[in-house]
Amino acid sequence: MKKWFLVSVFIVLIVNIYKAQVNFTESNLPIFIIETGNKTIVDEPKIVAQLKIIDNGSGKRNRITDLPTGYAGKIGIEIRGSSSQMFPKKQYGFEIYNDAEEGINVSLLGLPKEEDWILNAPYTDKSLIRNALAYKWGSALGNYAPRTKFCEVVINGAYKGVFKLTEKIKRDNNRVNISKLDATTTTGNALTGGYIIKIDKQTGSGGTGWHSPYFPINRKGAQTIFYQYEYPD
Repeated sequence: MKKWFLVSVFIVLIVNIYKAQVNFTESNLPIFIIETGNKTIVDEPKIVAQLKIIDNGSGKRNRITDLPTGYAGKIGIEIRGSSSQMFPKKQYGFEIYNDAEEGINVSLLGLPKEEDWILNAPYTDKSLIRNALAYKWGSALGNYAPRTKFCEVVINGAYKGVFKLTEKIKRDNNRVNISKLDATTTTGNALTGGYIIKIDKQTGSGGTGWHSPYFPINRKGAQTIFYQYEYPD
């Protein structure tokens, strides 16, 4: 009898959580409302959508019926990630657009102006905070790490959960502050700086690079470390 009672309580809790998600109307966190006009968000190319951010300030409730106070305008949005795309909670990359659908720099939730942003979905991290803490501690050590802000996301009227607005890692005075390189920079001291390399899956940006002559710890078979060029293209 006791066992069946506990099971019943668990089912009631799950149903109530589901109802709370479906009936989401307000939060202490900023709310991102995205409308795609019934277009499906895919992994490339970005589709044009409308974004409204409701952010009434610290200590104030944000309601989906409030007027947008953080941003209102066009964006280009796509699904991002690789293996994470199999999760029911998707991650998104988006770019702020002007009316001509050209990228423009805008400050979101008090973060420095830029046009490229990420809505990170911490699906496998049920605490939701591990990446945010790692970035914060990395920044406190004196190096650049993406700044983050927690928010709620609603897409086409459907509540998607808690996300982290995150700066996309890129060359920018307020992000990775390195020299700008272009196609004419081919000789001399100008070639000695201004690069971003990464160790990552070979999907999305990057792809070309080189294999390190040093093997990883606990190497398996012919495993090597592959460094990819991220910037410049």
